[in-house]
Amino acid sequence: MSQAHLTLHELLPPRELTAAIDAGHVTRKSHPRLPLSIYTYTRTCQYERVWNRVTTRCRGLVADDETGEVVALPLPKFFNVGEHEAGQPYAPALPDEPFEVYDKVDGSLAVVFHYAGQWQVASKGSFISTQAVWAQRLLDGKDTSGLVPGVTYLAEILYPQNRIVVDYGDRRDLVLLAAFAADGREVPLDEAAAGWKAIGSVVTVWPAMPLAELLALAESNRLPGGRAATGTDAEGFVLRFASGVRAKAKLAEYVRLHKVLTGVTERDIWRGHGIQRFAGRPVKQLAQALNCSASDIEASGGRPLDALLEQVPDEFDAWVREVIARIDAQVAERELAIDEAYRTIAHLAGDRGAFARAAQALPDPAVRPAMFQRLDGRPTELMTYRSVRPEAADPFTSDEEN
Repeated sequence: MSQAHLTLHELLPPRELTAAIDAGHVTRKSHPRLPLSIYTYTRTCQYERVWNRVTTRCRGLVADDETGEVVALPLPKFFNVGEHEAGQPYAPALPDEPFEVYDKVDGSLAVVFHYAGQWQVASKGSFISTQAVWAQRLLDGKDTSGLVPGVTYLAEILYPQNRIVVDYGDRRDLVLLAAFAADGREVPLDEAAAGWKAIGSVVTVWPAMPLAELLALAESNRLPGGRAATGTDAEGFVLRFASGVRAKAKLAEYVRLHKVLTGVTERDIWRGHGIQRFAGRPVKQLAQALNCSASDIEASGGRPLDALLEQVPDEFDAWVREVIARIDAQVAERELAIDEAYRTIAHLAGDRGAFARAAQALPDPAVRPAMFQRLDGRPTELMTYRSVRPEAADPFTSDEEN
């Protein structure tokens, strides 16, 4: 194919791109060796839903810094069918035209393009992410002679260590999703797949069906043909309309699991475990110790971790239990230190002034606040539990590069 490349400024109005970068809605990252930049929307953009003609296009868009040519043209950001049906300003009504149904693959996006005589791989937001490096290594070992320079191939990166929610077992693959020519035209999937089959697999195409039927499948966690699927079996579907517009419909169970696996941090586990561990304490006292509201505790039914661990992957269950065991061990260790410190000054119990001076002089400042609680026969465990609250931490998994 010999079409001229689009330029960055033809694709995205320069002022709007600059404004998006300045506002923190798009990042621009440089290639470590080549005169290339990759443009990607940010988490802030996602959270604030700042979707416009610039942010939706910046989903792993790669441009040559010297010529301004777009050398990798990814799929624009597309949205859930429900967002279109809800009349969101960034998701207009879906077109009344036929659509194809593809499997929604649950991995990380690979943006594959030809530059400087070599096939290169970026992930959605980086030239050097773990996923991009893994995909580049795989691609370098494959026969790329069937790929067409100037075409951007978009694939999903699957390997065990990059699991998001769906369990693909030991599969290591680059699953072709779509391809775009240099002039921005989408290349038919069958045409792009001809050269891709030496590299990886091609996304599953499901039989055509009415939209209502497809949405009913997603809501009831079923695949075409009626087979039941959990959130670890499949993510859902991508609809591609005749005009090229795409939308997605995810299985209800996948949505639930994704929210858990990508949203729960060690601090959430600490709070949930605390609610269950100290279930007999006054709700107001417990809420204060755990930095939450009494209504949060009441809404959880007192068993938030039980609900959290319902039908989750074994790896997540094991991670939660590992965090709990570590928290409990820290509490036990601090309680032991309080016991030992109290023993050294307990003989002064009859003189509160002398006891206070001795407590203030203890070498470990962490145990000092607990001394008068012990003196008055009050439990210290909840105070100790509060003191081992984890620092804000990353969730169990992330799909930043998807």
